[in-house]
Amino acid sequence: MEWMTITLEMYRRVFARAATLTAKNWPVLGSIFAYWALLTGANLLLVALGVFGGPLALVGGVALNILRAACFGSFLYLVEMMVQTGRVSLDDFKRSFGVYLWDVVGVMFVFWVIFMVLTPILTQMPQGWTYLALLNLVLFIFFNAIPELIYLGHFSSLALLSESYKFIGSNWIEWFPATVLAGLFMYAVLRVPGLGSVPFLQDAIIYLLLYFAMVLRGLLFLELYNSSYRSRAFRYRAGAKEARR
Repeated sequence: MEWMTITLEMYRRVFARAATLTAKNWPVLGSIFAYWALLTGANLLLVALGVFGGPLALVGGVALNILRAACFGSFLYLVEMMVQTGRVSLDDFKRSFGVYLWDVVGVMFVFWVIFMVLTPILTQMPQGWTYLALLNLVLFIFFNAIPELIYLGHFSSLALLSESYKFIGSNWIEWFPATVLAGLFMYAVLRVPGLGSVPFLQDAIIYLLLYFAMVLRGLLFLELYNSSYRSRAFRYRAGAKEARR
């Protein structure tokens, strides 16, 4: 019972802090629309140039994936600034695209190799697509903390996988409720009748939830990565004693 009380108190702290940081740094929400516009524009440009389906298809695909990695790395850097310093500036956004670019590219490459090797093997087996879905689920679970490890742990690509596996193995009960809850909220928004017919409204809500969830995950990661259950319990008991005085 004490474990539940301590975990709920931790969630109360990180939810309150995430809400404060999300509201204080609200322009960061606009960066997600900027990434969307940049990627959409790049897709349209490649289509207009006839890159897809032509001899330059591989080059175009690689370029687009590098751009995706740059946008994702940029967002991670902005979240890092919020989690670590509490604020984000325009200069942070300008410098953000190259900070974690190759870290994200390295992780993308590792997953690409995994699927290139295992997909043909699994899909040739009876119920192969079920095994492929299970592979996706396993990767999602054990490597779920990679985004936070990229900007808070600063590990190499292969070490990121190992560290995420160890982190999830030690903290999965405390870690996953926030991610699952965010996913359920996003799913609920997608299921609201008529919401998608209002231009950009559904996307704006989804992006806001994503923005809040990533800040929340960063704060939660710091709480869990830098402590053990014993230290969290000691801090909770000390706080409870202080409150009773």
